[in-house]
Amino acid sequence: MNILSLTINGRTVSASPGMSILQAALSAGITIPTLCFDKTLESTGSCWMCIVELKGKNRFVPACSTPASEGMVVETENRELHDMRRQSLERMIELHCGDCMGPCELSCPAGCNIPGFIEEIRRHDDGEAIRIIKETIPLPGILGRVCPAPCEDECRRHGVDEPVSICALKRYAADRDMERADRYIPEVPEKTGRTAAVVGAGPAGLSAAYYLLALGHDVTIFDANDAPGGMMRYGIPRFRLPESVIEKEIEPLREMGARFSMNTVLGRDITTASLREDFDALFLGIGASKAAVMGIPGEDEPCVASGIAFLREAACAKAVHPGKSVLVVGGGNTAIDAARTALRLGAETVTILYRRTRSEMPANQAEIEEALAEGVRLHLLAAPVSIETIGGRASVTAVAMQQGEPDESGRRRPVPIAGSEFTIHADTVISATGQQVHCPAEAVPGVALNPNGTLAVNPRTLECAAAGVFAGGDCVTGADIAIRAVEQGKRAAYFIDRFLKGLPAEENAAPFNSSYGPRDKAPAAFYLRTPSAPRVPVPELEPEARTAGFMEAVTGFESDDALAEAERCLQCRCKAIETCRLRDLAAKYLPDYTCRQHEHPEFSISATPDILLEREKCVDCGICVRTLETCASPEHPDYHKLAASCPTGALSEPPVTR
Repeated sequence: MNILSLTINGRTVSASPGMSILQAALSAGITIPTLCFDKTLESTGSCWMCIVELKGKNRFVPACSTPASEGMVVETENRELHDMRRQSLERMIELHCGDCMGPCELSCPAGCNIPGFIEEIRRHDDGEAIRIIKETIPLPGILGRVCPAPCEDECRRHGVDEPVSICALKRYAADRDMERADRYIPEVPEKTGRTAAVVGAGPAGLSAAYYLLALGHDVTIFDANDAPGGMMRYGIPRFRLPESVIEKEIEPLREMGARFSMNTVLGRDITTASLREDFDALFLGIGASKAAVMGIPGEDEPCVASGIAFLREAACAKAVHPGKSVLVVGGGNTAIDAARTALRLGAETVTILYRRTRSEMPANQAEIEEALAEGVRLHLLAAPVSIETIGGRASVTAVAMQQGEPDESGRRRPVPIAGSEFTIHADTVISATGQQVHCPAEAVPGVALNPNGTLAVNPRTLECAAAGVFAGGDCVTGADIAIRAVEQGKRAAYFIDRFLKGLPAEENAAPFNSSYGPRDKAPAAFYLRTPSAPRVPVPELEPEARTAGFMEAVTGFESDDALAEAERCLQCRCKAIETCRLRDLAAKYLPDYTCRQHEHPEFSISATPDILLEREKCVDCGICVRTLETCASPEHPDYHKLAASCPTGALSEPPVTR
């Protein structure tokens, strides 16, 4: 047999007679992009992704179907080839219609694979469900109880009826894991010998520690409080988040080797400089635990308490009876929590005073509903202007507000109405108008502070100006939701790991994502295939029973309810997301491409017990047709092989029914 010799990208390559350029390149370890190529099938070159240039002949040919010849000189990558592949991809993606990732996981700050863990619950595999969740959320029992669920706001089920109870299902998987003797603990690799200090045992700090431990580093967590958990322990009432759940969530970190140094105050016992002497890297997750002031006369009166201090006293079982009537000022979660706590401590009437409308309250809407069911009152479009103590009680002068022009938040600015002053009497006033970061500059030498007190960091890597010092969570973003702090802790762990290993601060390129469009604007047939099914109510105590004490108000799903709710998930995430060649090629050749929404009048999704066909994901590569032609019995094909051969997820195996 005469061996052929050709040149590919300046290298001499040998090829057997009959080999294609693509086969010759692959045999030499040279990669050429492909889409319609399958080594078990006859090549057609229909997609033109494997196009190469024959030098000296000014010809562009598909490498998969062009035979190699003696003396051929081939170039596989240059600007012209790149542009041609990009144009071919653009044409295909213009016709391609489908979600790579579900809108729920795209809107989750932590990027949790929500369809993946819900599918595992549906399949009765709670262990795999918790493994998937903990890839991005190490505190799912906590987050499943307190997260305001931005993922549910974007659930495609809105286009049918009601969103899936994603947080309740996350909590279900976490609770089942916490009941097990053999809980899920990520496999910890061999120790690297590198050390990291984490300051702050809240959601950001615990998340950073969890992922650093999972990467093999030794971690010590410092915190000013008696026990870890941060504002999750000291700012969220026990009827929403039991202490036992916090302890259970921290157990895996202890088993992974985390060391805790409690009652250690940054600026008093330690500084960033002292920690950098003892540790190879440092993460600051100190939170935003300073109460914002109302800025009105009389707010320092003895009958006025901050929401943060009030909730902390309750968490430590040191709270006293707040009196018969309580007025809470604010509209966030702290205000709602303080109001509900006051009821449980014996208050007969609790009123929340908020300067905007109910729809503009930043508190979790579900928590507002629960507060109203328990008897909390809302007094909206009103704000306090002064407080004085008369006869041992608070006399609050307030003013009615009206909506003005939108402010920087996009909400209409509340404007006082002249002459609308009125008086409210209360035994206790609780101020819950916001939280701030308090970090003395002398405690963090070398770390720059922003004018609002937050720590200045590289927004991508979360590294501070001081080398090896990273920060995340509320001390960087300002007071925010816990899931965003979790994401920052995880992201910081990634870049701390690279710092500890002496690697450049690079990150994986953002993957290409195709989309049906906004949550309820997918093609009509996408929704019409799904029968309406009401959202399964999450069990909770009756309002009368709730306010009798601090027992958990929402009791969570049992198995049957969780399975029924998991069945409602539309499973938007493409089943081929990990193997889709179209997505991989688009990430390389169309990194900034934005999918445009198109009308797809012929859109269809059809399923048999053997295979799921999503026609609009098809790019007419022809692999499925050629695979059928090779079947010994085309009328009874190997459906597993057929689905596995599809490069775009247009063909996949249907979900296993329970």
